[in-house]
Amino acid sequence: MNSKVTKNVFYGDLQEAGKFAQLEQRLLDESNLPGPRANLGAASAFADAFASDGVTDEAWELLVQWSGKPEAEAPEDDPREFLPFCALQAMGSYFRYAEPARRQIILERCRAAMNDGRWRMREAAAMALQRIGEQDFSALQALFDGMKGTANALEQRAFIAALAHPPMLNEQAHVLYALELSEAILDQIAAGQTRYGAEEFRVLSKGLEYALSVFVERAPGAGFKLLAKFAVTDDKRMQKIVKSNLGKARLAKKFSQDVERIQLLANKDH
Repeated sequence: MNSKVTKNVFYGDLQEAGKFAQLEQRLLDESNLPGPRANLGAASAFADAFASDGVTDEAWELLVQWSGKPEAEAPEDDPREFLPFCALQAMGSYFRYAEPARRQIILERCRAAMNDGRWRMREAAAMALQRIGEQDFSALQALFDGMKGTANALEQRAFIAALAHPPMLNEQAHVLYALELSEAILDQIAAGQTRYGAEEFRVLSKGLEYALSVFVERAPGAGFKLLAKFAVTDDKRMQKIVKSNLGKARLAKKFSQDVERIQLLANKDH
């Protein structure tokens, strides 16, 4: 009963049979929580079952109910946390098929999850946004463009984490958008325009420390120009972000000369 095919059949059948109590127990049992890693396979299979225009009103209401569960009802590292974790990703799958009013609810739930105190819910937000972006990148871009002027550190981290998704980066325009958004965030940090709490900035920085390398690999010309810009700053936060990305194998192995050039810039006079 653990094969992906079996799971997909089971999760797909929920919409026809309406066996939501059985579904809930199945997800709780398969959550792998408490533990270091939730069952991402089960979450993905559940979300895949909602990539359909056949989602019933009852199944939609289930996603609304689960995705809105606060930490008091679905504590961190508790099996109950798996329900909103799965529901948010399912909303991302359903976005393409949803009517405008439901699309708005999906985007609102994603934005709320970007700021959730539970780190798994912040990951679920990025995963849901990736599912939306794979289907409709313009919708993702419109959401980010509408938020970026006032986005906090956790929201900015969600932007970067969502975009660092190779299936969405097959078009150069998408990669260049990711680099432009990253540059705007780095400019804000460097200029001290945004007040970042210590923990929120740590989360954002960790995202930037790997995501930039994903973008640079897909658009090395523009990407290494971006890294060079911030390599010459005296800001130690920037230095850490740049050097971390240069150390990623996806860049160090494929673009060794460019990496060495930027490393020399970063080390000069610092």
